[in-house]
Amino acid sequence: MTGVDQMEKQMIRIALEGGRPELARRGLAAAALRMLESGLRAVDPGEAVRRSVRREGASLWVGGREYRLEGGRVLLLAVGKAAGGMAAALEEILDGWIGGGLVTVPAGTAAPPLSLPVREAGHPLPDEASRACGEEAARLLRGARSGDLVLVALSGGASALWSLPAEGLGLTDLRETTRLLLESGAAIEEINAVRKHLELLKGGGVPLLAPSARFLGLILSDVVGDRLEAVGSGPTMPDPSRFADAWRILERRRILDRIPAAVRARLAAGRAGKLPETPKAGHPLFARGETLCVGSAQEAIAAILRSAQAQGFAAACLTSTLQGEASQAGLVLGNILREEALHGRPLPRPSALLAAGETTVRIAGKGRGGRNLELALGAASRLVGLEGVLLASLASDGVDGSSGVGGAVVDGESWKSAEAAGLDPDGLLAANNSLAFFQAVGGLLRTGPTGTNVNDFSLLLAE
Repeated sequence: MTGVDQMEKQMIRIALEGGRPELARRGLAAAALRMLESGLRAVDPGEAVRRSVRREGASLWVGGREYRLEGGRVLLLAVGKAAGGMAAALEEILDGWIGGGLVTVPAGTAAPPLSLPVREAGHPLPDEASRACGEEAARLLRGARSGDLVLVALSGGASALWSLPAEGLGLTDLRETTRLLLESGAAIEEINAVRKHLELLKGGGVPLLAPSARFLGLILSDVVGDRLEAVGSGPTMPDPSRFADAWRILERRRILDRIPAAVRARLAAGRAGKLPETPKAGHPLFARGETLCVGSAQEAIAAILRSAQAQGFAAACLTSTLQGEASQAGLVLGNILREEALHGRPLPRPSALLAAGETTVRIAGKGRGGRNLELALGAASRLVGLEGVLLASLASDGVDGSSGVGGAVVDGESWKSAEAAGLDPDGLLAANNSLAFFQAVGGLLRTGPTGTNVNDFSLLLAE
């Protein structure tokens, strides 16, 4: 079995573990896992690249556009949770044309055998390895010449994996700012808008560092709405945000007075026009390349719905843009599932309703969990007493916050089982300790790192 085959096999297996054995025995749980596994298979990063990229001799074809390969080097920079699979597919397609590059994955993530060097770095907070990888990527970009083609294979997690602080800032400044933003419940678009004004590789950094080379960005999108400039903080894209936007985000999240002084000073200088803005749409640098989306949650959504229908469920997607506080989103989804169970609306039973997107968690306690666990726990109170229902919520990368698992499932017995065990579910939510709830009542979903990343999926099933 090749490295790619091993990654795909790992990616499509989801284990339901812990707590009540009857939950695992019920047909709804098995059906939900089959649907979610189908979704993950549909966004295999290697297959996403192969669907969009082909080579004919010395010509690389992407999205109907031809890139001639002779006359310069091909540099491949792959970074993110799906970097290994994307790089493997590109190495296979290019078959000897790659003249150098770098692959960067989160620490602990398996990567297939590659000819390029593979580095591990920190996520969700950048670490010293992130800075080293950022510096290595910058060296490669600064060495690119006219005629060279820089391929950037980008996926979720890239922002933390490459860290190249702007002048006057250090890694500690970036780590602390990122931590505060994450704990405030900021959306990824907000976090990355701030990052773009603190680091050199983000917000159009690739053409800035390699102004003479051609470039091509290939993106596996993990951002709600597939706003490509937000994926990995947009290293190949014009940046629509400004220093003033970054400042307002920190104000809105009530952390402006807590961020490091050096960060505040840089943003203040930028707001005052004393520092150059990141490159915007229309900048001549972007005439030398383009950025394309090769895969997103939409492929996974379609596969999940097909799997549900093949299993005899009426199926529909409620939304592909689910955002907001995780526990509150769970409450809403729990109410929808309750309506489905009691009144057969909006679909006739058996039914499968899907919500995709990425919620956030505002950290107020010191427990362990993640947005999918909090969403599922938030839904559980609305399912009490219902039979034949199940809600499953899964992070497509297999890593849900600090929980160590990928997600969780709840049914009509989950909340009561926790109370019978002496737990206070509302108190666990308030303490951000959703993991303790599921360790007690069962329903944890474990995949390990899947090697892909395209949002979260919440399934609502009713018999």
